Amino acid sequence: MTPSSAPPVRRVRMTREARRAQIVEVTTRIISERGYAALSLDEVARAVPMTRAGLLHYVGSRQGLLQLVVEQGYDQRFDPEDFVATQDPAATHPDGVSFPAYLRYLVAHNAQDPQLLRLYVVLGAEALVEDHPLHDYFDRRPEQVWALYSATRWRLPPEVGGWEGMRDLVQMAIAAMDGLQLRAFRSPPVDLPSAWATFEAVLFPSPVWDGFR
Repeated sequence: MTPSSAPPVRRVRMTREARRAQIVEVTTRIISERGYAALSLDEVARAVPMTRAGLLHYVGSRQGLLQLVVEQGYDQRFDPEDFVATQDPAATHPDGVSFPAYLRYLVAHNAQDPQLLRLYVVLGAEALVEDHPLHDYFDRRPEQVWALYSATRWRLPPEVGGWEGMRDLVQMAIAAMDGLQLRAFRSPPVDLPSAWATFEAVLFPSPVWDGFR
């Protein structure tokens, strides 16, 4: 079949929110499988399906498409407020939220969506190159995570000296989590929740953290 005889794109009416979610889902799959360099606006438009012009109406550009995926697909998932909303006893204690319990919650949910996890790992590796559109995003991410977590009232052992005394430990926990997520796609893969339990015992040792988990 020649391009001129290809069937027209069959459009399906959807709400704007549903269409954006569909675009994010398709783009996440493509990037997680082949990387940002292989991302094609035309391929995304065909898979949605919609015209290229229609896709650009939602995302503005190829870089805008990437930004949408990061913001809607990854950044807005499983933050401390989501943990509190679960009504888990560790999240609703009158003295504050358990930080180790929140990290367990985060790891468990990340493990349930390997494609999204792979997206983050792939983009993080690609963004080491300075001209990658997400280079600055990943450079800023540790500070952004710290600011996000600082908005929550955590229940902490007296020995850590309050939330400000947690800064180095939070950065180490993020680095450990990033490393485990990368390891999940090596051979043989690791079970993230089980592996994180080992890390937790080192990062939040007994007896200091007993009663604060």
